[in-house]
Amino acid sequence: MVEDINNVLNSGDVPGLYKNEDFEGIYNVGKSECLRKNIPLNKMNMFSCYLSRVKQNIHIVLAFSPLGEIFRTRLRKFPSLVNCCTIDWFTEWPEEALMNVAKGVIADADLNLGHDEDLCVSMFKIMHQSVERKSKKFLDELRRRNYVTPTSYLELLNTYKNVLVERKKYFGDAKRRLERGLEVLYEAAIEVANLREMLEKKGPELQKTQLEVEKTKKIIEKESLEANEIKVVVSAEEIEAAK
Repeated sequence: MVEDINNVLNSGDVPGLYKNEDFEGIYNVGKSECLRKNIPLNKMNMFSCYLSRVKQNIHIVLAFSPLGEIFRTRLRKFPSLVNCCTIDWFTEWPEEALMNVAKGVIADADLNLGHDEDLCVSMFKIMHQSVERKSKKFLDELRRRNYVTPTSYLELLNTYKNVLVERKKYFGDAKRRLERGLEVLYEAAIEVANLREMLEKKGPELQKTQLEVEKTKKIIEKESLEANEIKVVVSAEEIEAAK
């Protein structure tokens, strides 16, 4: 990708970019430019006029992090990144930029922080600037660099956003489970109350039924004894009859 950007910066063209059907429109543009400049009409001149028009109108903005070997390797491989560009070194974001970016991220993520939003924005700014100050102290004391780039700040915001969403989901699920458990307990309490009320209403009937059961039990015991006596007599008669 960087090689294509390097070619565009250097010559306005990417080799092998256009298909055959694309050249009709290109030559139409180049033809009018050739006639206006009063130069011979051929494919090379028409394409050159087209490229000059591209160079005049194309605008490219590139943002690279200056950290590590990758940046230096790219500059060595693709010199147009330096030779054909106006370089602005953006080292530190001002306090206003830090706060505005944080507000934008919070608004886009719809975190619903409410009254705590301003406090969170200030917290992000303080954390980022404190690391910048510590990095300068780190360089002074140990002669080693620690780069704090805008990417670091964006990573801080994304980390906060991801952790907040994750914890909201976790506690939301826990809250729903708790609410469901409370609903079940509430329903069970209602059922127990209904059963207790029914038992209180059925109490006299149960006592009456219990007395009847006791009477029936005594009758059954008395009849069982009589039946056993009769069984003994019948057994004796059965023996006699068998003889």
